Amino acid sequence: MDGRTDDAATIGVWRGVRIDVAPRDAVSVEVMVASAGVFTHETGRARPGGGLGNLDAALGGAITRLRADGIFRADMGDVLTLSAPAPPIHANTVLAIGLGDPAVWTPATMRQAVATAACETIRIEATSAAFAPSLLDSGLDPGGLAGTPDAMLAGLLDALSDVPTPTLSRWVFCVGAGRFETVVEVFRASFDRLAVQ
Repeated sequence: MDGRTDDAATIGVWRGVRIDVAPRDAVSVEVMVASAGVFTHETGRARPGGGLGNLDAALGGAITRLRADGIFRADMGDVLTLSAPAPPIHANTVLAIGLGDPAVWTPATMRQAVATAACETIRIEATSAAFAPSLLDSGLDPGGLAGTPDAMLAGLLDALSDVPTPTLSRWVFCVGAGRFETVVEVFRASFDRLAVQ
């Protein structure tokens, strides 16, 4: 699996890694490692919705159950690795990446979360990976997410900068289908700004 989906848009190539944006989630994206951001709890809802809800359902409720049991608290930097998930998940490995308390979330949280996901992906020598932020799925206000694409892309570039020759060749940022073309242009502008530094 190389992470390429017909509906993905390439925003650039950096250090040999092609970076795509796709209207996918951690269930439907075709990569070796699919990562999803998970908060300690949802805001204004009992369970995650959208793509994170789909992922949790595909895993038989494992993410929310392990979080409720305190095994995976989803504190900032926590990582839950689930190997060989069953269909409908396409990835060989799923990583749940802790985002901490949604009440104190900032775009900088996403920089650290993506860097954590990328470092773990590189550590297991995967060639393709994806990250689904799950921010709207967890109840965050869409009006308060400015700067998120910059932060996520910066986190990926941080992780890639620390590795001389990663086996990773494809990275996909999963986003919702709504306003997809606009989001792709925001990511492209971020890439043009950050990849030259």
